[in-house]
Amino acid sequence: MSVLLIAGGESDPNVASVLGRMRWRGIDGRELLVGVANPGLTWDFQSDSLRVDGEEVRPAAVFLRYDVFSTLADERPPVTFRAQAWFTTLHGWIQAHPGVRALNRHATGGANKPHILHTAKRIGLRIPFTLITNELDALEADASRLGPMIAKPVPGGGFAQDVGELLAKTPRREGRSAAPAFVQRRMEAPEVRIYGVGRESARRFIPFRVESDALDYRADAESRVVHLPLDTVDAEAVEGLGRLMDTLEMDYGAADFKTCPETGRLVFLEINSGPMFSAFDEVSGWAVSDAILDYLTGSG
Repeated sequence: MSVLLIAGGESDPNVASVLGRMRWRGIDGRELLVGVANPGLTWDFQSDSLRVDGEEVRPAAVFLRYDVFSTLADERPPVTFRAQAWFTTLHGWIQAHPGVRALNRHATGGANKPHILHTAKRIGLRIPFTLITNELDALEADASRLGPMIAKPVPGGGFAQDVGELLAKTPRREGRSAAPAFVQRRMEAPEVRIYGVGRESARRFIPFRVESDALDYRADAESRVVHLPLDTVDAEAVEGLGRLMDTLEMDYGAADFKTCPETGRLVFLEINSGPMFSAFDEVSGWAVSDAILDYLTGSG
């Protein structure tokens, strides 16, 4: 039996951050890591017991991440199937045990980016001028009025691209692309990412500035992360993020903001309910991992 179970891919640096911090702080816990290692797991429905490597575990809290790094390194179907099977099993166990503390247990709409952006606008966050469209001929005809625009996939996962470049290379049929995409007014640096951990008035916000010359910093190996004091960040954006997380019933996420070229104010782009954080963690003295551990163990 342990207070906390850390589960995910053994090559995931985010899992390693939380696990290392758990050990450094002396928190009672254990890991369940999948990759080269192949741990034994049995969930016995008759006794409702969970055994890992033959030992029964009854964690009070679980930190779980999908093993995305194994699937990125090896795209063969069996690797993807393995990651899905482990995540589905452990996520199912968490859902079946409502007394176990876990991140975003009650979150709603956390994976649907159009819904989230619409909700953000509805509750008062500033967002860029936004279309979701596949009508490329109409978009091209209106380009001079719209000004500088970017496009990105509706489901997420892809990098932001300049609309002009996208229009030049995307196949069309009857003036339309095969799938709709986000098309948004291009915002400017600085870009700010804010992690939120916890609920309502106890939520902890951890902000960072991301410095990059690229349109999408994830495509820039030279991008740099700077930890910011919370009182230096646009308070209206922070308060709006809190309202959004409350509305979506999220107790964990990372929101990305960029700067409006006309007003100089932060504009909300998106929130991720299972974000990467290891690089941000390191420059902040493990502030993200500490906030996650404090929330899961009820100590903060």
